[in-house]
Amino acid sequence: MPAQSLAGKARRAEVRSEYFRYLVPTIIGQVAHCCYCLADVFFVGMAVGENGLAALNVALPIFTVYTTFSILIGVGAATTISVCRGEGDPESGDRVFTMAVVSVLAAGALLSVFGTLFLRQIACLFGATDLIVGNVVAYLSPISPLCFVYMLSSAMCVIVRSDGNPRLVMVAGAAGNVTNILLDYLFVIPLGMGTFGAGLATIIGPFITCGLLSLHFVTRRNEVRFTRRFFSPRLWWRMVKNGAGSGVLETSAGFVILMFNIVLIRVGGETAVAVFSIISNIGYVGKGIFNGMAQAAQPIISISYGSGWYGRMKAVDRVATATAVLFSLAVYGVILLFPGQIIGLFISTDARVLAIGVPAVMLYFLSLPFTGANTILMYYFQSIEQSLCTTAVALLRGIVLVYLALRAFSALWGLSGVWLALFAAEALTFAIFFPIKLRLNRGFRETDDGPKQSL
Repeated sequence: MPAQSLAGKARRAEVRSEYFRYLVPTIIGQVAHCCYCLADVFFVGMAVGENGLAALNVALPIFTVYTTFSILIGVGAATTISVCRGEGDPESGDRVFTMAVVSVLAAGALLSVFGTLFLRQIACLFGATDLIVGNVVAYLSPISPLCFVYMLSSAMCVIVRSDGNPRLVMVAGAAGNVTNILLDYLFVIPLGMGTFGAGLATIIGPFITCGLLSLHFVTRRNEVRFTRRFFSPRLWWRMVKNGAGSGVLETSAGFVILMFNIVLIRVGGETAVAVFSIISNIGYVGKGIFNGMAQAAQPIISISYGSGWYGRMKAVDRVATATAVLFSLAVYGVILLFPGQIIGLFISTDARVLAIGVPAVMLYFLSLPFTGANTILMYYFQSIEQSLCTTAVALLRGIVLVYLALRAFSALWGLSGVWLALFAAEALTFAIFFPIKLRLNRGFRETDDGPKQSL
């Protein structure tokens, strides 16, 4: 076999190894994070019932507001820091890191005050009816005053992972989420604290995570550092642009749930909303895992892009895309085999619930392969600082196309059309933006042997 072919295989193996070094701990951390979301659903469904599940589904878009700022700043900072490192400019990376921490704490403080003072009004604005508004307020009342801790935890997980310490992020995230799950059970079941107990458990976990993440700096494993002279309007705007797509996507997750809730109340009633509560939380787990796959590739792609190592950048993207699509197909196979068991596990085996729930999960999760591919696609644009493409992908798949599909499909096919709306939005987004990525990649000189300049 020619030496050049052997060298190419070795480089591809090195790329896969580097990607999976980030991927495995990232996915473990994301699964642990998502398990606590399912724990909320499981324990609240067991102790409070359908009204409690409907309340969680209304609370999730409000909670998403807190997540949006942390993800926008965290992912934007991680991307900018990695590109600066690839460009040989660590000082700018330090300034971005410091601005990120200051920004997330400032945004968290404002949201804490606003969310605490106007909690009931916000709950009603997001669709809480008289029947469930008490449970919505109870769930969010311990979270809103301390949301800045949750926001800092989310942002620092992304930054510390990108700074070369994915294992610590895994341990810190898992510890916080396991604590959350244990307290979920304790507060909701034995102590009978209902949705308030679930919210209290949710906000305690991030304190554990933040404490463990601080070890990255205490033990001097960090490449990025705090700096006194940190503010730069140019770098701050660059950070925000690089994180805008992820922020829009996170916000859109809340809008998707809100739009589905409104249509489902009209088309299928409160039982359909309770079924969607299960679907949306399972979807949240899937979204978290796909985000983990994309975030594992981000630092490698960004550093490779900054240094001009475009062959490596594209190779990591191919590995991440293949991983996401294969995983989504495997998960959808499980859903096709056990739809009734999935619905019955979380809410009820009642024939009325199963009649809505079984076709719902089978139709809704047709979107999974496109969701995985689009998540990797969006993060790829973001990792090479194509912020306009990133934001456009997030807006289309998360708000515009979902809204249009919900209106058209619910009018044409009723409840079945509602469940198919996300599939249509994801498939159309992929059809639009995958060719754009291919055209963009042709502007980079393909290489496997080291950094080169673009044409």
